Amino acid sequence: RSSDLVPGYIVAKAAEQKLAHDLVFKHLKIDTSKDGLKITIGGPLVPSSGIGASASDVVALSRALNEMYGLKLNENQINDSAFAGECGYHGTPSGVDNTAATFGGLLSYKRENKKSFFAPIGLSKPMYLVVVGTGITASTTSVVGDVRKLKENEPKVFAVIMRQYAEIVANANKAIARGDLAAVGKLMDRNHTLMQYLSVSCSELEAIVNKCRELGALGAKMSGTGRGGIAVALCASEAEQKKVAAGLKASCPEAKFVWQYSVEASPKSASKL
Repeated sequence: RSSDLVPGYIVAKAAEQKLAHDLVFKHLKIDTSKDGLKITIGGPLVPSSGIGASASDVVALSRALNEMYGLKLNENQINDSAFAGECGYHGTPSGVDNTAATFGGLLSYKRENKKSFFAPIGLSKPMYLVVVGTGITASTTSVVGDVRKLKENEPKVFAVIMRQYAEIVANANKAIARGDLAAVGKLMDRNHTLMQYLSVSCSELEAIVNKCRELGALGAKMSGTGRGGIAVALCASEAEQKKVAAGLKASCPEAKFVWQYSVEASPKSASKL
């Protein structure tokens, strides 16, 4: 429904989407000048910055082309195709979004020396999330470029931030493995602080994150590109999730969209990256 769409998102991303699709065609060696295609994309995911809509787009396209042309791609090859497409949206993507969209579930991800390493994370109890959209569409390419400039201009500062980031991820992995969601929430708060140091937050995200914490969330942080897009809050229970969501709708004007999601408990082994 048009009322569910983030204003301007589809228009703002149109050029990036065209490039992303062309890169998928090129990666899969499909010549659309000889064999024209009409692409229709649908589903329950609301396209907005930070929620992984671009990755879902190119994963879905890769799967559809695989089926249509009988390419017999395995899941890793679907992921590779989607990563090629993500370059059209993000310039230099991390690879985490297309990996999550391809394989699903809760996973730990690291990209090192141009190679991706990921593994499923076991979850002993469900996670209740409130995802909050600012309604602001940010350019990932632009934001990533600014972060790259920070890395180039202040390498020592950037290195410290990355060490702290790695420590947070390692500790979060351990906390999830033992079912300590309160600790995960605190680590989310710490991660958001690092995003502030990277200058990728904004006043709207700050207002949302602070309101989530005020309403009783275990932790909250911006997610995705930043400077708009979304924030995510972790709640202790389904009842707390509903309370946080209702509070945001009632008293946080920066929260233009409020969605409730859950990640079900999974018996898979915890990742050890």
